[in-house]
Amino acid sequence: MANCTTIEWREELSVNEGRIDDQHKEIFRIINDFVFEKERDTKSVGLAEVLSKLTDYSLIHFREEERYMAERGFPDIKEHKRAHYYYIKKVALFNLNYSNLTPTDPEEVCEFLVKWWINHILEMDLDYKRFVENNN
Repeated sequence: MANCTTIEWREELSVNEGRIDDQHKEIFRIINDFVFEKERDTKSVGLAEVLSKLTDYSLIHFREEERYMAERGFPDIKEHKRAHYYYIKKVALFNLNYSNLTPTDPEEVCEFLVKWWINHILEMDLDYKRFVENNN
């Protein structure tokens, strides 16, 4: 995806759980910070700082989301946790590469972030939304 652009919240991404939706919106805001920093300077230390912030916030979000799913007895929680682990590992690797002489291309990072979050919410998160709605 050349010229990766900002990620926008849409109502179809809502899981109907306010704090989780708010966390998703904050994650989108941080990703947009990455996009803006990338456009400003592709070799910026700021890119690594934004990725660190995104990793830290994602860990908080994933704990909250996993607790929410566990409290409601969501049966596919293990698969969901695996997806979260994969994401954290991938973003941490991107971040580590920013300290190398040949860092990961910011466009590749941006494409991964935007695609992963949209797909994860639309596919996996909406699964637990449907589960909760069907079991209330």
